[in-house]
Amino acid sequence: MSQTTPHSPGLSRRGALASVLAVTAAALPVMASAAPSSEDATMLALCAEFWQLQNHIKTLDEAPPYTFGTPHQKRHEAALEEACHRQWEILEQLVDTPAGSRRGQQAKASILQEILPPSFDAFDLRFESVEIQLVMSLLGDLTGGAQI
Repeated sequence: MSQTTPHSPGLSRRGALASVLAVTAAALPVMASAAPSSEDATMLALCAEFWQLQNHIKTLDEAPPYTFGTPHQKRHEAALEEACHRQWEILEQLVDTPAGSRRGQQAKASILQEILPPSFDAFDLRFESVEIQLVMSLLGDLTGGAQI
């Protein structure tokens, strides 16, 4: 189930990270064409599936709690686990799927904007984490594979 945290004034770590990522992405030269490539078609389909799952997960998270151990609660938890697992698989595939157009880059970036802020708070993120690998993949896309 979802937990809410009180809003704290000032610049948060999330805000600072989001700002750094936005500035970095804006400062890098765009190396892609305007038209999606066939490779982008696969990536964009993965992104669309990610957003469908994200909406499904949010709906499940916002559902009223069920009594522990009831059939409804067990089905709810199984559906949530299945959706989260599939979403994780999509993220792993996106790491290895380059974005060849501005549209593809924007699709990856929008997913990052959704998943990074809560991920840093909820998980012990390291360079090896799929979220950070997706960031590095996007930066590679934006720089045409050049090292930053």
